[in-house]
Amino acid sequence: MLAYPVPPAPRTAVLQPWFRSGGAVRVCGTDDWDKFYPCAIAATWPQLEALMRTKVPALTHALIVLARPGDALLTGSQREKLWTAFRVPVFQQIVNGCGTLLAAECEAHDGLHIESSQVAAIGAPLDRTACGCGRTTPRLKIMEQPAPIPIWAAAAAR
Repeated sequence: MLAYPVPPAPRTAVLQPWFRSGGAVRVCGTDDWDKFYPCAIAATWPQLEALMRTKVPALTHALIVLARPGDALLTGSQREKLWTAFRVPVFQQIVNGCGTLLAAECEAHDGLHIESSQVAAIGAPLDRTACGCGRTTPRLKIMEQPAPIPIWAAAAAR
């Protein structure tokens, strides 16, 4: 079952078969999720990117971006694209092939809390300080790529 980031879960369409339906969470196909009239969607980045190109639903609660170990985590520009398109908070989760939660972003959006020892294989840096949400569990830090330096600025620095 999908772990909704800020319980209780509203009507949530999950576009991956890694989970099972239950309560307000329904596993849907990529072609029939809209018949469920979701308030939130859980899907991979490529699936959400495809939705942005075709049919952006009017959500009211959140997007949950699902990743598997080894997948790249969201970048700042990807988060910005999701916010611009959907206008709801974005949460990232790392799950294994059975849908077991390995790491999840909380409402403080300051890394992904480790939920399982299986996450050690990901290799991202850990933050062991207390999170803004109050939890003290270690978090995977989301490392941003530095912004590219404009050519004119690089030339001026020489």
